[in-house]
Amino acid sequence: MPGLRGRLLVEGWGGTWQRMTRTKQVATDAMETPLNRCLSTLDITLLGIGHMVGAGIYVLTGTVAKDTAGPGIILSFLLAGFASLLAALCYAEFGARVPKAGSAYVYTYVTIGEFWAFVIGWNIVLEHMIGAASVARAWSGYMDSLFDGALSNATMTYIGTLHAGLLAQYPDFLAFAVTLIYCGFLTLGVKGSAYFNSIFTLINLCVMAFVIVAGMMYADVGNWNTEKGFLPFGVSGVVAGAATCFYAFVGFDSIATAGEEARDPTRSIPRATLVSMSVVTIGYIMVGATLTLMVPYYELNPAAALPEAFATYGAYWAKYVVSVGAICGMTTTLFGSLFSLPRCVYAMAADGLLFSWLARVSDKTKVPVITLILCGFFSALIALVFDIEKLVEFMSIGTLMAYTIVSASVIILRYQPSSRCNIKSPSHSNTQAASTPGTVTTPTTPTSIDDIAKSDGEGGELRSSCRWLLHVVGRQEAGTVATWGVVIFTVSSAALCSLMQWGGSFLALPYPSPWAIILALLIIALQVFSVVVILAHRQNTLVLSFSVPLVPLLPLVSIFFNVALMVHLNPMTWIRFIVWMVLGLVLYFAYGQHHSREGEPVSSYSTLLTEPAPAGNTVFGSVQHTLSHVTAKIASAASEDKKPIVDESNIEDDDL
Repeated sequence: MPGLRGRLLVEGWGGTWQRMTRTKQVATDAMETPLNRCLSTLDITLLGIGHMVGAGIYVLTGTVAKDTAGPGIILSFLLAGFASLLAALCYAEFGARVPKAGSAYVYTYVTIGEFWAFVIGWNIVLEHMIGAASVARAWSGYMDSLFDGALSNATMTYIGTLHAGLLAQYPDFLAFAVTLIYCGFLTLGVKGSAYFNSIFTLINLCVMAFVIVAGMMYADVGNWNTEKGFLPFGVSGVVAGAATCFYAFVGFDSIATAGEEARDPTRSIPRATLVSMSVVTIGYIMVGATLTLMVPYYELNPAAALPEAFATYGAYWAKYVVSVGAICGMTTTLFGSLFSLPRCVYAMAADGLLFSWLARVSDKTKVPVITLILCGFFSALIALVFDIEKLVEFMSIGTLMAYTIVSASVIILRYQPSSRCNIKSPSHSNTQAASTPGTVTTPTTPTSIDDIAKSDGEGGELRSSCRWLLHVVGRQEAGTVATWGVVIFTVSSAALCSLMQWGGSFLALPYPSPWAIILALLIIALQVFSVVVILAHRQNTLVLSFSVPLVPLLPLVSIFFNVALMVHLNPMTWIRFIVWMVLGLVLYFAYGQHHSREGEPVSSYSTLLTEPAPAGNTVFGSVQHTLSHVTAKIASAASEDKKPIVDESNIEDDDL
């Protein structure tokens, strides 16, 4: 038996060593050919604007105004823009902290652990893949409208139609082709692609300004005073419209995705994020107002709202100006999605969570060419057969989920002790040396009120003026209570929004149900308590080039808005989302968990981490890291003499 046990352990060590060697070699190859740092702040700003100002303004505006919000679309854009701006602030702070490709995936990885990072990364892949497909569909639709439907009619005549609820009316071969063509442009290199994007974005901004100025000449305030008023679909229509309009703002995370290709990412990413969000939000609100003032909302043509609005007043020439802007805008949006998608996949593959060959970077162009071609093909395939409206809703839920976790991560990171904070700040890069690989660190827990009072600069500890909370939460590891406060706030927000969405009739005046009022008050009390608990703890004192103001309040408001918008999505969207997540979790537990590089001493984040992520030892971190931590504790408690079962020298001899 001892010999058998020894052989099994040796074979197990050998297999593990081979997997680690293969993974390290792939990661090393990927890091030997890094992405090219060549983008300026202007390049990244135009990348973000180009990604956001596309199908949302030329296609989505008419659809939401006619079927969901009416003239209240301007409030929908304002609400969606505000929620996106809050999320953008959180992205900007992480962009200042983590100058790496991968966007929210990387931010979550270095904050709350590998498992949740995979969840976010998987959702971002969904977001950009469907985003590219939906924009390609819209691009094709606009080209078809320029030729009076000749393309679609020819396809349905000679190819046939598709007969399924989720699928489009006909296969769109033009959308398929244009997606692959744009992928070909992106394989040439990031700098040339950035020039291409900047030119088309500037043309699009000029067309948007033309629409606003020229459209206001035909404005009629009476179109807002219809029989049903300014909000014909009510407040719920405005919120539902905001959930759909959120699609128009998802492109700003492409700015964060370019973190590894920016010359000065810690400054460029925050500035580009804030400028692009401001420009796009104002532009969308003005275009929505112009459109609904030109034509009554119920007379809008969802397929081509802006050209038809000008045609109503005989300005047929404007149709071609708007179409040029639409083509340019949707080109840059498609470019942004196809730019961001392979870089997120690249980041996940470099960490071992996806197949290692997806992390290979071309020596010539400094672009992950194989990943780009593969992602482009799947996006083109989706654009070929699926309906654009179903794609937009499906994409929104993954995006909102990512924004929620990023906002939560900002709070969690702010309330971690600075001496154990797992991201190196420029002014605190030498605060603590990295932990010895393979060891399990035991966080210190305050043992008295005096210990709490002495840790003013650390962060995550209870304020001395809030000692009364010790009787409620007890003495916990620094940062743990604040983290649980974020979780409780998020869950209670989901409960409150669900109650208002599906039980709103029980809360309606003048005869609300007592049980609904009591339940709503209990949920609100739980939210308030979680906020008080977070505020009762100290933040760390790390200094960044950009920090979210009013933490934790602004990130908590962002979480609430994101959850509220998710609740208003179609139930079928949730079912499709669950199916997508099940597929992702199967991939993670079957492959990613066994090839993960999280526990290795040298990884793609070794320059960012001062020690293994502290959240990894909690339920919020990596499943693998948590299990290894628990296993180490059990093993140390069970072995009294601390001797290994098999002598290490024998294992080394057998391996040799």
